[in-house]
Amino acid sequence: MSTSTKSDYIKRGFVQTPHGNIEYRESGPADGKPLIMLHPTPRSSSFYIGAFPLLDDEVRCIAMSTVGYGESDRPKVPYTTIEEFAQSVTWLMDGLELDKSSVFGTHTGAVIAAGVGAHHQDRVDKLIIEECFNWNTEARRAVHLRIHDRPEKEDGSHLSEMWLSVHQSNADGQKSEGENTPEAIRFGFLDVLKANIGSVPDSYGGMSWEGAGPWSMCHYDLWDNAANITAPTLVIHGTNSELGRSQEKFLATIPNSTGIRIPATNRMTFAKNPEIWSKEIKAFLNK
Repeated sequence: MSTSTKSDYIKRGFVQTPHGNIEYRESGPADGKPLIMLHPTPRSSSFYIGAFPLLDDEVRCIAMSTVGYGESDRPKVPYTTIEEFAQSVTWLMDGLELDKSSVFGTHTGAVIAAGVGAHHQDRVDKLIIEECFNWNTEARRAVHLRIHDRPEKEDGSHLSEMWLSVHQSNADGQKSEGENTPEAIRFGFLDVLKANIGSVPDSYGGMSWEGAGPWSMCHYDLWDNAANITAPTLVIHGTNSELGRSQEKFLATIPNSTGIRIPATNRMTFAKNPEIWSKEIKAFLNK
């Protein structure tokens, strides 16, 4: 149990890395157990503002804006692999002087978190992957190309489409990923907008930088690499999540893993069932 108190304000900062600045938000006691938190695409560390109060009475929550998202810099050479994204997480840890940390990721962030566990075993205390799924098939790649392709339109109508996509994602309980609050929806819109600013790289099949994480996730050999995870691992899916059909394979593949299905209308995030979510994560981190 932490002996220090947390600040009334969320700390924000940047860590300088070989590929630019990485943005992070932090809340919780300085001597609490560190937990790096990785967000879904195309969000940023702002995704976890509403999650901090659920954990930060005892956990040192450190939400990272994935390289190229939020206010984190884009690398000069676009990332196309989960290994690159996973390495950037260790650079954040270096900048915060963390030899090891527990790592949590949801959706795209879950695959990046799994990559950290598989490729940087000595840096991970415990691993929590939420709504993780193997997207590495042609049909599943096509799903993400459709979702994350947002061509700019001269009349600006693409902006209203971005707003509607975020609003519907947060407000619709069947597919919600974020919180259904005005603040969360506005943060989400800004994140989508930032991820689509600038020229479209050639690396992502026509998608803008928003597609960097999904492209890498959809070309990652998740099952082969998951077998290399050595940290104690908690696998979370919602009770009604269509991605939950893969949970048993995760438990059979990752040596020291346990799984839970948290009641949710569809895919799980902290906003769906906050009380159970926080209770399970704290219990796992304290084992």
